[in-house]
Amino acid sequence: MILACGLAAALLRLPFLWTGLGMDEGGYAHVVQQWSRGARLYGEAWLDRPQGLLLTYRLLLWLDDDGWTIRLGAVLAGLGITVLVGLIGWLLVDSRTGVAAAGLYAIAGVAPNIEGFTLNGELLASFPATLAVAAALLWLRYQSAIWLVTAGLAAGVAMTMKLSGLDGIAVGLVVVLLRPRSGRIIGSPQALFLGASAAPVGLSALHGWHLGWREYWTALVGYQFSAMGEPAAGPAARWADFTGSLGPAARDLAVVAGAAAVGLWLLRGTRPARRVLLAWLGGAALGVNVGGSYWPHYYVQLLPPLTVAAAAAVAAVRRPRLRAAAATTVLLPQLIWLGALVPATAEERQQRIPYHGLARRDERIAAAIRAETVPDDRIFVLISRSNIYFLAQRTTDYPYLWGKPIEKIPDALPRLRAMLDGPQRPALIVLDSDPGRVDRSGELSRILAEHYRVRRVVEGVPLLTTA
Repeated sequence: MILACGLAAALLRLPFLWTGLGMDEGGYAHVVQQWSRGARLYGEAWLDRPQGLLLTYRLLLWLDDDGWTIRLGAVLAGLGITVLVGLIGWLLVDSRTGVAAAGLYAIAGVAPNIEGFTLNGELLASFPATLAVAAALLWLRYQSAIWLVTAGLAAGVAMTMKLSGLDGIAVGLVVVLLRPRSGRIIGSPQALFLGASAAPVGLSALHGWHLGWREYWTALVGYQFSAMGEPAAGPAARWADFTGSLGPAARDLAVVAGAAAVGLWLLRGTRPARRVLLAWLGGAALGVNVGGSYWPHYYVQLLPPLTVAAAAAVAAVRRPRLRAAAATTVLLPQLIWLGALVPATAEERQQRIPYHGLARRDERIAAAIRAETVPDDRIFVLISRSNIYFLAQRTTDYPYLWGKPIEKIPDALPRLRAMLDGPQRPALIVLDSDPGRVDRSGELSRILAEHYRVRRVVEGVPLLTTA
């Protein structure tokens, strides 16, 4: 039944292969594509994500560089996590809880408001983190060192997908502490787990040192820390981002979180299960807060532990019909959304599926860019619609493709002004944002007015070419 739930998870996610890429997915694809063509990672090909995510994207684009394989990666991740949460529910509680956990994640994991069907860093981190939890529990049951090493390696890989993928480490340490005193294993289990988890992180750091440690550290960690005292990343900005993210997150997570709270209460007498789930939730919640910007997809990390805890509540219902009704209630937000897509027109689906309508718009903008430029021309998208670079198969001399780094990195805005005002300025600019909001001094608006004119307008977005 757990494998059947995994198949259902894959089938539910398959239609989203053809709804277009989001700006993060397309931006990651562009950076990886430039890296594969010789650009220096964390230099010309700049991204504030570790190498595990980039290698995954590079593999998917190697399979087919049109980009649809990126969403195939999301399908496979959804399938894998579904099977793993089922295994975890079975190991922690019983087989009925395992089946319930797999069934809940198969559907709840689609999570449209928090972009659960896209290949974001949180989903990529969730797969190895969930594998780490399952392997740690298998070690606790069978006392085989191979499972503990697997748990450590998977927990480390999760952090190479996104540094906030901390939940595998948290659960692994708790499980090691839960080991019965009579258990036998060669060496210290804590050292074995932590050593294995350090291996992928250490290899990433070694590669970063080879590329240039200062640039690597600044991209992944340094610029975020440096900006913490600034208005763009201070307490007021973080609070505003957090409160603004609660609405979308609640629409997908409120019901399952309520059921998870009931499940944790029911497990209050089950010491290992309760502690493992609390550690898992705590690690995932810490990961959500480490990011700092509180984009909706940050909350994807919470879904695996929430669905296992909610499954404990669903499985506690003895009567099959009432149990099915309880599961349906937990899944109601996603079932309503998915059900509404079936009779919807193509236009309605573009409005209801996150990124679908914008992806189609960006594809038309990209077609216009290709018509107005040649492959060697440099362009610039103002700002954050980084998927346009990938769709148009054009690149830029400016490293920062998203708005947050421009807000937080001290030399980012002066560097942008210098590029647009210099002799090697881009051949075309996609004016998707108000330059006055990017640069409140008005200098960016002045530079654009002086050097550029509107060539054409596509989907309401002006394309500027040099005057």
